[in-house]
Amino acid sequence: MRLSIATITANTMLRPNVHLIEMNAPQLVQSVQPGQFCMVRCCHPQAQDPLLRRPFFIHSVQRSRGLCTLLVTVRGRGSAWLAQQQAGMQLDLLGPLGRGWQLATTMRNLLLIGEEAQMAALTMLAEVALDQEMAVTLLCLSRTSDAVYPPALLPEEVEYHIVTGDLLAEAGEYLTWADAVCCSVSRETLTALYWRYERMRRHKFAQGVLLQPLACGSGICLTCSVEMRTGQQLICRDGPVFAVRKIIG
Repeated sequence: MRLSIATITANTMLRPNVHLIEMNAPQLVQSVQPGQFCMVRCCHPQAQDPLLRRPFFIHSVQRSRGLCTLLVTVRGRGSAWLAQQQAGMQLDLLGPLGRGWQLATTMRNLLLIGEEAQMAALTMLAEVALDQEMAVTLLCLSRTSDAVYPPALLPEEVEYHIVTGDLLAEAGEYLTWADAVCCSVSRETLTALYWRYERMRRHKFAQGVLLQPLACGSGICLTCSVEMRTGQQLICRDGPVFAVRKIIG
């Protein structure tokens, strides 16, 4: 974990209130792993409001060029400020933070399941899995067809399916195919998948990310403490990625 200054190189509006921000951040890019996040100071350097940093998953990286992207959905003052920043502006970052996804070297078929607002936790993982010569299938659960994650942002090797109906019904076939599954969905959806499919309950088969507002990102404030199967855990330090058996069991 370290403080660094990143320079925005591009800000692309994907649809209203959703932006893809590319930035030059060599220190962060060289050390970040899939599922880790950074805390961004979302105000002018001379300002103090908002006071707290905002957490963002690293959406993608180009390590050879020192570039990475953030997928920014406007939800409040901090993300609204960030979405307005243009090329040439500098961002104050703290990261990489947290524990990310774990991929066994024996995996060949990886299933990713994400909900539209939480896809950023999975996209870098897809890139790394492809580099390790895995087959990757991504299920995107979306309430409406015009709010889905843009397929053009994914590597073309990813098999991408948009689910606007019953995710639980459609997931079964893919879970049978997969060697492992990584989920970035609500805790309610994760719980439903866990109890419906025995495969989700197998040791080391399923991982999930827990998402909630983070205040400090380093475990000092203890506000992200959650009760797990093995006791209290801090999302920002022990996660945000956990074994599903640990979250639900």
